[in-house]
Amino acid sequence: MRANNVLLTEDSPSYLELPVFQHSRGPLVDKEHFSPVRGTGHEQLPDKVRKILIPVYPTQKPAGPKSQAREVITLCKINKMFVQVKRNILGSGGSPSQLTLGTCQTNKSTKDSLIFEYDLGLCGSKRSLVNNRVAYSNTLRYDPPKLQGPIRRAAPFTLRVVCHFNRYHYSYKIGYMLNVVHKVSKPMKNRTRSMLTARNAQWERLAPSDGYSMGKPMYFQAEVPSLSKDGRLYVHSCNVTIKQSHSSTPQFTVIDHFGCMVESRNNSGSRFIPYKRNVVRFTMDAFLFQGMTAGQLYMHCAMSVGRSVPSSTAKACTYDSAAGGWKELYGASSVCSCCESTCSSAVPSATTKMVTSKSWSVEYNTKPALTQEVTTTSQPETMVEGQLGVRQVERLKERPVKGFAVVEVEQVSEPHRTFEEFFGVDK
Repeated sequence: MRANNVLLTEDSPSYLELPVFQHSRGPLVDKEHFSPVRGTGHEQLPDKVRKILIPVYPTQKPAGPKSQAREVITLCKINKMFVQVKRNILGSGGSPSQLTLGTCQTNKSTKDSLIFEYDLGLCGSKRSLVNNRVAYSNTLRYDPPKLQGPIRRAAPFTLRVVCHFNRYHYSYKIGYMLNVVHKVSKPMKNRTRSMLTARNAQWERLAPSDGYSMGKPMYFQAEVPSLSKDGRLYVHSCNVTIKQSHSSTPQFTVIDHFGCMVESRNNSGSRFIPYKRNVVRFTMDAFLFQGMTAGQLYMHCAMSVGRSVPSSTAKACTYDSAAGGWKELYGASSVCSCCESTCSSAVPSATTKMVTSKSWSVEYNTKPALTQEVTTTSQPETMVEGQLGVRQVERLKERPVKGFAVVEVEQVSEPHRTFEEFFGVDK
């Protein structure tokens, strides 16, 4: 059943623009007149329906004098009751706490009014049928304290407030026949799907044609779509394998002990990178297993969602070789105390997910050797700062060694400075 609100005025459009509707306290016609039927949309309304849906225009009455503003106003919505009470009705020294609607006190207010806004079934409201209409009623009560003496500055009152709703609603529109499909199967998407992806230095997804070079930084990102306000994603363990199975061998452990970057113990470039609560970023230097000159590798990480405050079983700890200790990325470093031993498990296995990344490639690049000679001068050599933070001697000349081809010199920068200077993150 469809209904549109239509204001009946002399300027209203023709009633041929259906549907038109009308409320009624009781049934006016048999309900089969309003059953959907197959048609073109230009059929005439049945006579009984026409009398209901095409009423006579009401005669417009001249506007009378304005009535005095009401002190209590009741407004009824489809599922709520609004009662607005002017403050001046409480009298001098009246307290809003003494004004109640059933069992409820005011929950909104303005400078001049106190407002009750509650669902119809709350505050002790009673539901009944009155003249074939559904009614929700309650009592507005003001009971100011009685003062000693012969005068009163506030008067108590009790007022019944009611919301009426018609039980029947008539509308008319040509229907259409539905082609009912009795069974539809559609796979549901997992909205909490965890992801683990290889990235470049700009944290863009690594293209299938791209890869890493031996010894250069690799970047990885674990993520979930969204979290609660007090949640954070944690990576408990990660290992690298040649095959897609996380239990295959050989394998190399990068993260262990519920969030300890164990690889940072031997390589100062391996570390967690701060970012959003639903994302864990970390970096490490590219490597290959023994006997490999190039190939595809996979990263496997066990992760779960926990509280935003790190703990011994949910953390992101990196070893700081300069300070000689472990440091937590977001909280107290004391939770990293078990990184050198074994951290007791308090995380249910059902909440931990093992996620595998797509494969990425690592190449072992070699370049022909070059020698360099330094031109001596009586003046001190000028040291200049290179683009990537590498100090270079200004007066250098290249001289090829016999037996080697002359190739362009590849500027080798310190691999762990690229990320810090690009993103402005202190090492």
